[in-house]
Amino acid sequence: MWSAARAKSRAPRAFAWGFAIAILTAVLALAAPTARSSGGMVPAALSVTLVLDRTSYVSGDNATATAIVYRTPGPTNYTYDWTVRDGVFGPVLATLSNGLASYTYAIPTSYQGTLWFWLTVTDDTSQTQTTTAHAEVAAGYVALTLDRSEYNPGERVTAYFGLRSKVITNPAWTYTVVDFEGTTVASGATNNTWFSYDTKNPASRAYTFTVTASGNGRSATGALTISQAGGYVMSITLDRSAYNPGETIRVHVSVAAKGTSSLPSQFRFGATLFGASSATAITTYREADLFLTVPGSLGSGDLLLIVNEFNTDAVALSLLVLLLLVAVLAMWRRAGGGMLGGPRGPPAPPPEGPVRAAPGSPMTVMCRRCGKPIDITTSKRPIEVMCPSCGETQVVT
Repeated sequence: MWSAARAKSRAPRAFAWGFAIAILTAVLALAAPTARSSGGMVPAALSVTLVLDRTSYVSGDNATATAIVYRTPGPTNYTYDWTVRDGVFGPVLATLSNGLASYTYAIPTSYQGTLWFWLTVTDDTSQTQTTTAHAEVAAGYVALTLDRSEYNPGERVTAYFGLRSKVITNPAWTYTVVDFEGTTVASGATNNTWFSYDTKNPASRAYTFTVTASGNGRSATGALTISQAGGYVMSITLDRSAYNPGETIRVHVSVAAKGTSSLPSQFRFGATLFGASSATAITTYREADLFLTVPGSLGSGDLLLIVNEFNTDAVALSLLVLLLLVAVLAMWRRAGGGMLGGPRGPPAPPPEGPVRAAPGSPMTVMCRRCGKPIDITTSKRPIEVMCPSCGETQVVT
C-alpha cells in the first residue's frame, strides 16, 4: 500500500516540473537579445550575391569581385571580409578585413588553377552572411577559326588563330589535324598565325584542327572540328511580298542534297501558316507549289510560314526521316484589311494566267480548281496539262 501511494504521487509532480520548464523556456525565448532587435522588430533578412567581372582569367589579370547586398527592412552599414583561395578549401592567397563592397585581386603570373573568392558580410546587428564565387585561370586562351563551316572531298581548309596571354609573350605554334578515326593526318610547327590542310578524296567524315601556343614553360591549346558536307537545303519563294486577309499565297519550294547525301524517289512537302492554315503535296520531283489562304478575319501584322519536307517511305528510308526534316521559316508583312475577329471576307480567286516553271525541268504543279498535284514529266514548255482528279486544264510555261 505504501509503495502504491508513493507511485501515484510522482505523476502530478512530474507534470508540474514539465509545465514550469515550458514556461521558463518561453520567457527566455521572448527575453533573448538575439530574438529581437533593440527596437523590438523582427530581425532583418540579409542576402548577398557575389559577382565576378569575368568567368575566366589569364595569369597576370586583375580579378574584381563585387558584392550585391539585399536586406529587409532596409540597407544599413556593412563590413566586408574577403578571402581568396586556390581551390574551394585550398591555400589562402589573400585576405582583407573591413574592406569595401568591391575587391580586386592581382593574379600572379605564376598562378594557374581555380580562384575562389569567399566573402562574409556583417550588418549593424551583427548578423552575417557568407557567399562564394569562383573562376578558372589559365596561362592563355587560344582564338581559333576555320575558313568554312564544312568541306567537300579535295577542298582546302585553312585555320586562323591567335593568343591572349600575359605569360606566353612570344608563342611557338604547333598544330595537328586528326581524322574521324583518330589518325593524325597532318602536323607541324609554324611561325604564322594560320595553316592549311588539303582534304583527301575520298575524305574522312570529319577532321579536328588543334593548335598549341607554347612559351616560358607554359602552353595554351584550342581545337575545332569540321565535318564533310552533307544533309539537305530547302529554299522557298513567294509570289508576292505582302498579302491582304483572304488572299492566296503561292509558295514554291525545292530541296537539294549536299555532299554525299542522296535524294529520295518521293517527296512530301508541307507548308503551314502558324496557327492559321496548312497545305501538303506528295511529288516525285524535288520541287512543288503549295497554296495557302490567309484567314479573312486577321488584321495587319506578321505571320510565320513554316515549310517542311520529309520522306514517307517509313521502312526503307526510316533512317532518313531525321535527315530529311528540313524546316524553313519565312516572315513577311501582310498589308491592310480586316480587324481581328471581324467578318470574314470572301477568299480571293486563284491567280490568273499561265503557271511558270523552271525552264526545261520536270516538276509538280497544283491544280487551280481542286488543289491536287499534277506531275509533269516532260521538259516541253509551254504545255497544257489536265488535272487527273477534276479534269481542269491549265497552261504551264
